[in-house]
Amino acid sequence: MAQSADLQPAELRRRQPMRAEIGWTLVASASLIVAVFFAPFRLAAWPSGGYPDVSVLSESMGAGFVQLWASGSGSSGSSVLNPQLAAAVDFWARFHIVKALLAAALLAVLVPLGLAIWRRYVRSDSLGRRLLLGVAGLTQAAFAFLALLILTANIQGAIAPWTSAMGLLPPVSSEPALAVAIEGVSGDLAGGVSSAAADALLHDFVVYHVAMSVVGAVTVIGLLAATFVVWRKRRATARTDRRKRRVLASASFAFVSTAALFALVTAANISTVVQPVPALLGFYGGGL
Repeated sequence: MAQSADLQPAELRRRQPMRAEIGWTLVASASLIVAVFFAPFRLAAWPSGGYPDVSVLSESMGAGFVQLWASGSGSSGSSVLNPQLAAAVDFWARFHIVKALLAAALLAVLVPLGLAIWRRYVRSDSLGRRLLLGVAGLTQAAFAFLALLILTANIQGAIAPWTSAMGLLPPVSSEPALAVAIEGVSGDLAGGVSSAAADALLHDFVVYHVAMSVVGAVTVIGLLAATFVVWRKRRATARTDRRKRRVLASASFAFVSTAALFALVTAANISTVVQPVPALLGFYGGGL
C-alpha cells in the first residue's frame, strides 16, 4: 500500500508536464489557425497600407491589366507592370509571405502537439481516453496536412505573385475592356506573337510552376526522410509493444501518402514548365 501510494504522486508528476505541453500547444495552434485564415490580408496592408477588401484589389488588378494591354509597350519581366498593376501584385506578394510565415509557425506548433498526443495515446490504459486521444491526434494530423499545403502554395505565390494575383481578376462579363485585354493576350499566346503583356505574363507563369516544382520536390524528400526515420523507430520497437508499433506504422503510411501526393503535384508542375503556353491558355479558358 505504501509503495502504491508513493507511485501515485510520481505518476501525477509525470503527467503534469505532458498536460502542460498539450495545453500550450493547443492554445497556440488554435490561435494560429485563426490567424492563418483571417489575418494575412490585414497584416499585408500594415504598415504601408493596402486594400480594404478583396473586391477593391480585384478591381485594381483588372484596371491595371487593361492599362498594360492598352500600352502595348514594355519589356518582358516584372518591369512591364504599370504602377497600378505593380501595386496590386506587390500587395499580393506580401499577402503570400505573411500567410506562408503563419502556416510555417502553425506547422511548427502542430508537430510537437501531435507527438505529445500520440505519446499519451500509447501510454494510456483507458479505452475511453485512447478514443479521445485518437480523435485529437487525427484532427491534429489533418490540420498539419492543411498547414503544409498552405505553406507550399504560399511560397509559390510569394515567388511569382503576378500569376497568383491574376486569379483575382473580376468577371470579364461585367468588364468589357478587361474581356478585350484577355482576348488580346490569349490571341498573342496562341499565335506565338511576342508582346509586352503576353511575354511578361508567360515568364511569370513559368516561374510560378518552377517554384512549385522545386518546393514540391523538397517536400517529397523531407516526407520520405521522415518515413525512413519513423519506420526505423518502429523496427527498433519491441514486438510486444503493439500499440506503439501501430501508431508508428500509421505515421509512416501517412508520410508516404502525402509524399506521393506532392510527387504528383511536382510532376504536373514540371509538365507545365515544359509546355507552358497551353496551360496558360487553359487558365484563361483559351480566351473568350
